[in-house]
Amino acid sequence: MADKSIPEKLQEELSNLQSVVDEVKLQMHLGTKELQDKLQPHLDELEQELSQAKEKWGAFESSSESAWEDIQTGLRKSFKSMEQAFERAKQHFPPK
Repeated sequence: MADKSIPEKLQEELSNLQSVVDEVKLQMHLGTKELQDKLQPHLDELEQELSQAKEKWGAFESSSESAWEDIQTGLRKSFKSMEQAFERAKQHFPPK
């Protein structure tokens, strides 16, 4: 089985990050008002990062191969920021 291409890996990461945003939204919906207030800033940050990542993905899909490296670097930075924001948000999730 061949390794996934860079675009496939980035698309998979983008899908995973959408799942992260969905998880935060679910926790907010299920949580108390206090929890919702704590999670809202983290959700706002995640949604902003996801939006930026989707814009970069759009640029990646329509770019020439020579521009891929720069766009890939930008996408990876967005993914890292989202992972960090999710970890901060996750601290406020109720224990399972």
